[in-house]
Parts: sequence; structure tokens; C-alpha cells
Amino acid sequence: MENERLPIKFFAKREVDNLRVEAGGSGDLPKWVLDERTLVRKSESFVNTVESFKKEVLKKENSNSVIPLVFKTKIVDDATAKTHRKEVSNLFKTGAQNNVLGLAEADEIIIKLEGSKEAEAIIERLKNTEKFAYALSCIDSIEEFKPVIVKSEKEEDYKVRLINFQNYEQNTSIRNYFEKSVSDLGLQLEKTNYTSDHVIYNIKSVSQDALQLINNDEAFEAVYSIEPMPKYKVALDMGPNEDMGVDILLPEDGKEYATVGILDNGISNIPHLKPWLSEESWTAYPEGYMKKNHGTFVSGVVVYGDQLEDREWVGTNGVKVLDACVFPDTDKEGISEDELIRNIQEAIKTHYKEVKVWNLSISVTTPVDETSFSDFAVALDDLQDKYSVLICKSAGNCSNFTIGHPKGKIHQGADSIRSIVVGSIAHKKSNTDLADVDNPSPFTRIGRGPSYIIKPEVVHYGGNAGLNEQNELVTTGVKSFGLDGSVHQSVGTSYSTPRIAALAAGLYQEMDEEFDPLLLKALMIHSASYSELLKIPNVERVNQVGFGKPQNVRNILYNSPNEATLILRDEISKGEYIDIMDFPMPDCLTEGDYYSGQIIVTLVYNPILDSSQRAEYSQSNIDIKMGTYDTKKDRDTTRRNILNPVGRDGSKNLLLESAYSKTKMKNNQDDFALRERLLIQYGDKYYPVKKYAVDLSEMTEANQLKYTTKDKKWYLFLRGLFRDHIETKAQQEETDLSQDFCLMVTIKDPTGTKPVYDQVNQKLDEYNFWHNNIKLSNEVTLRT
Repeated sequence: MENERLPIKFFAKREVDNLRVEAGGSGDLPKWVLDERTLVRKSESFVNTVESFKKEVLKKENSNSVIPLVFKTKIVDDATAKTHRKEVSNLFKTGAQNNVLGLAEADEIIIKLEGSKEAEAIIERLKNTEKFAYALSCIDSIEEFKPVIVKSEKEEDYKVRLINFQNYEQNTSIRNYFEKSVSDLGLQLEKTNYTSDHVIYNIKSVSQDALQLINNDEAFEAVYSIEPMPKYKVALDMGPNEDMGVDILLPEDGKEYATVGILDNGISNIPHLKPWLSEESWTAYPEGYMKKNHGTFVSGVVVYGDQLEDREWVGTNGVKVLDACVFPDTDKEGISEDELIRNIQEAIKTHYKEVKVWNLSISVTTPVDETSFSDFAVALDDLQDKYSVLICKSAGNCSNFTIGHPKGKIHQGADSIRSIVVGSIAHKKSNTDLADVDNPSPFTRIGRGPSYIIKPEVVHYGGNAGLNEQNELVTTGVKSFGLDGSVHQSVGTSYSTPRIAALAAGLYQEMDEEFDPLLLKALMIHSASYSELLKIPNVERVNQVGFGKPQNVRNILYNSPNEATLILRDEISKGEYIDIMDFPMPDCLTEGDYYSGQIIVTLVYNPILDSSQRAEYSQSNIDIKMGTYDTKKDRDTTRRNILNPVGRDGSKNLLLESAYSKTKMKNNQDDFALRERLLIQYGDKYYPVKKYAVDLSEMTEANQLKYTTKDKKWYLFLRGLFRDHIETKAQQEETDLSQDFCLMVTIKDPTGTKPVYDQVNQKLDEYNFWHNNIKLSNEVTLRT
């Protein structure tokens, strides 16, 4: 019974589970709204500021300037919630076109003034302290917007980003004007579309004098930021030859293999890799400018990772690799960020039909910003949306441990929302190594990402490191191949990442399903867990190792008889929510008077993205609840705001930490508590991945009595939320808002004795759910 392999399964919501969002809330002003006297003082100050803006706007009108005046309003610290920001934005919206552009910082809204009439309309609103008391109370200051400028003392290529004026024609005209102005100054300009509306300029070889000329030009008023263009190199420090023989693996005749695209510095055609190299390849550089050491090592981990370590860490039956050389030999020349982006775009565009999983073990060596997503991340997200591919991205390496400093934050690019980002843990430990086995490698970078999103999501084995008695760096690496085909060892998140890429490709290969990046991410993250050897405090785990290390292919796709994993793959639209009031909780988990068992819930979704909104790059969210209730109730749809005929009475969300006993959780040191348990207070945070793992036996006695008696019914609730900016944009463009999601729920009997799998199937039939086993491409022996 224990070794039976039972496939995980999809199920679908029923028509009755689709419900409509009902209006709520009160029209009364909050208590914190300022008194009339204070509001009048604020109003007068703001009116004076906008009056000065009006004079500048009149000058622009007289000179027929194409660039609007741009100013920003800072919101008070305790008023940054969605509803408060919406009130402030509404105060400055003066017509059909939205002149609220986005965020400068998390608490600063950028606004454009097209003309003097708009300025007058805003002035009249600022004077109306009664109607706009709420918004005025939220505003701290109003001032003209100034671009962010980072200067270098030497001649540099400069990276320039213009303000997104949220209007296609206006953006086009201003970009043309900017490009002509730079050309008139005698400067060389290169333009790269990181996305269709996220344009980055590279002004070449800018001196201090040239930078001053740009600063004085009128076109400068459209600039959001200027900074030196990032340039970086890749280095691979390999240990000595391992002097071990490795059998050359050969693909089976007639078998189709998934392919991992290796976005790197090239792959050497060594005997071990030659049979697995795709016939196609892509390169931006002639042979003399390619080094191939890093890409070869990465490819060796993809194809031979398990064999070289004599462990079934990933469990693939072979995957192919495609050589995409996007990086030159940086010993000869560095590469700028915009050039790297163009290379990655072209490689994926050329091969996305046959290559769906891509490995990117290269980082921009700049830590992420806490309040803004990087241009590199924005470009990677756009590529994955455009071509329906999955990028496995390294978290980045850090040498802080060599000087006794804490680990640094993940590198830019690792804040990509669509990518799965990978950190490193240690696979073994020598006398000089700093990390214990299954703990974060000393060199791995950690989260969180911008807006506190959880990055990296997963970890895998990438080596260990420390210092010897002479204070010299010593490493205990993972194994792969050098340029001559011999086995070497090296360390880095560069080599934990290809294990995840191989796992993603292996899962795709094993399944007879359409390629689905969300499903692959959900499968890996849902299976991830923490080692019992992990010594990091519970509150720090997700920052250091994300959701943990995924299991291998076989363990991800199959259940044991005492557990059942359900997948709900769907989309959720604005104005609707999903409320499954007949969730198929098996009766066998009622022990005595109460439900027992363990529940793991993973939600991965594709939020709507808008790079102009900086900290609010993620413009949509999905809330999830799962728990029990007493009874269904009929509702009177003839009453105001009542849209749904059936509701729940006595509901309790059991994914909340407050439902559980701190004492029980502290005293419980079983395998689930050490490896799986996860309770994060997501609240209204717009995290693209959410995961919970709870053990019902750890609930407080009072909550057990109230909410888990055997007469309770179970529900699963999902609701989409959308920020004001994207709601306004959708209204203007007359488009509907929705977001794809993949939800996985595992229900498990910790005693290993109860027929959970069978009973969940029976309940799905009883409640008339469509359900089907995940399709597998290989024949397997299953119980009948």
C-alpha cells in the first residue's frame, strides 16, 4: 500500500461555485479625517503650489511644448492603503483621460498637467474642503517632479528611462522629440524595448559636460531617471579535476525529450553533452568571443546532475539542452544590460516553439530595490507572457561572508514575478565550510524582493564555502564538466538553478499536457519543503530559502493512498469570486469528534503587471480562504446589494495562524512541523505565490470545538482584487480584468492509514465535480 503510485488530479469548479461580488462599506468619513480648520490651512497651501504650476503650464502652452508639466503628491504615512490612494487619485483626475501616471515611491503619486484648464479644475477641487476632506487629509505635500539622476565621475554609457504618460500618441511624440534632441547634441543613442511600452535608452560615452547639456535641454523634462548603464562580467572559478569517470548517457531512440534553453556564454561540444545538444542553437557572438566555460558547467548540471552526485535529486529521464549564447567572453569585453536583454529576447523569440523552459544563471550584480522592480525583471516577465515560456532564474551570489558580513539581497532580475527564482543550499560540509548540510550556502543571496514578495521561491544544491586558516576562500562544490570534458567542482546559485530547470523540463516531459508555466511553478513550489536539518528560525525561513527544496519528478506527480492532491486551474475576473461550498474533505479524517489531518495549499497566479507603478508593479491579487462552516443559507436577492442566492453561516478560515495554538506548534517536533508547516499572514499583500501548510491537530482546543467537529462542512474561497490604476485603465480601454491562477490542495492523513485518496474521489463524484487524473506520457502501473 505504501508504495502505490496514485496520480494527482485536476478538478473544476461548478457553475454554482461562481458568485458575484457584492457592494459593501459605509459612506461615513473615517474618524482620522482632519477637522475643518486644518483642512482649510492645507487647502490654501496646496492651492498656492498648483497656482505656481499653472504659470509654468501657461508658458508651455504659449511655446507649444509637447511635454506636460509633471508633479508629485506625497501621501501621509498611514494613508497608503488602496482606498486612501484611490481617493487622492480621484481628486486629481480631471477628465476622460487619466492624468494620474503612477508611483515615484510607494507613497508618492505622479500626476501630469496637460493645460491651464486642468490646473484650474484641480485648484477648485483643492478649495472644496467639504467634498474632498478625505483626500486632503491623506495628502502630505505637493511638489514638482524631478528626475532621479545618478552621476559618474568618468565617461560612461548612461541608461535613461522616460516618464510613461499613459497615452500612446503622447508617449510616441515625446520619445521622438527626446531622440531628436539627443541626436542634435551630437550624442549616440541606442533604444531597447524591454517591453512594448517600457523603453530604455542607452546614451553612449557621456562625459560630465555632455550630461550637463542633457540636463539643460527641454527634452530632459520628460526623463524619469538617468544612471550609468549596468555592465557586468561572468566568472567561473572551478576546483581541481575530480578524476572520476562518468558514463556517457545516450538518448533513447524514438523518445521525445523536453529541451532546456541555456541562456549563458555558450556550451562546449564535449562527448558527454554532444548527444544531448539540440541541433539548433543561437548566438550573438563569433566563436572567438565565446568562452563557454560557464554554460558548459550549467548544461552538465542539467543533464548529469543526479548521476554526478549519485543522488536522485531531480529524477529526470534525460532532457536536452539548447545552446543560446547571450553572453560574450567578458575577460575580453563586458556586456551592458540593454545588450543582454536584446540577446535574450532574440534567442527566446527564435526558439520558443520548441523550447519552453529556459535557464538563466546570470545576474545583474546590483541588489534589488525594496520599492521598485528592476528593468531586467520587467523584460523577463514580458518575454514569459509573450512566448508562454518559463525562465528559471538564479538568485545571485554574494561574497559578504568572506568579510564576516550578512548575506546580501537578491540581484536585479531575480525580482522577476513570472520567473521561478532559485537560491542555493549546501549538499555537504567540510572542515572549513560555513554552512551545515541543507542550510543556505554562504554565498547565496536572500529575499525578500520588492514590495516584500517572496523571492527566491525555491532552493536546490549549489555547494558550500568557507575560509581556511590563512583566511583564503575554500569551496566544496557541486560537480559538472569543464571545457575539456573532465569533471570539476564549483559553487554558486548558477548551479542550483539548472537543477530546477531540469526538474521543470522533466515534469513537462512526464506529463501529456499542454505546456503551462503556472502549473509547473505550482507543482514545484507545492512539493517544496524544508529539511529537518534546517537551523533557520521559522520566521526567517521564507526570506532565506523561500518555500524550500522541491521533491523529484516522481514524488511530485503521484500520491500515496493516505493523501490526495487536487489542482484547480482557472481564471478569476473582476466582479466575481469562487466559493466552493462543497469542498471534498474526506470523512475518514474525522477522528473522534473532530476533523484531523494536514492541509497544504499553494496558489500561484499571474497578476496583471504595469512597470510604471513601481512598488505596485503587481496590479492584481487573489485572496484565498479555506475552512469550515455550519450551514448553507438562502439569501433574499430582492434586497439591495444581495446578488447571490446562497451563502454560508458560521464560516471560519482555517489558514489563519490565529486559529492555532502557539504552545502546540512549539511542542510539536514531528516531520510535518519541521518540514512543511507554513503560516504566513499575507493579508492584502499582492504576492504572486501564496502557500499555507497546517496541521488541524495544532488548533487551539476552543477552535477545534468551534470549527472542526464532524458535522462541519468545508469550503474553498477565491476572490480577485485589482488596484485602482488598472481598474481605471480598463474602464478607459473598455477591457475586462481577469487573472489566471493555479491552485493546489493536498489533504493528508499523518498516520498513513486512512483512505484519503479514495474518499476524496468519492466526494468529488458525490458533489458533481468534473475531475480527471493528470495525464502522463509514460505508461505506469496503477492500482485498479
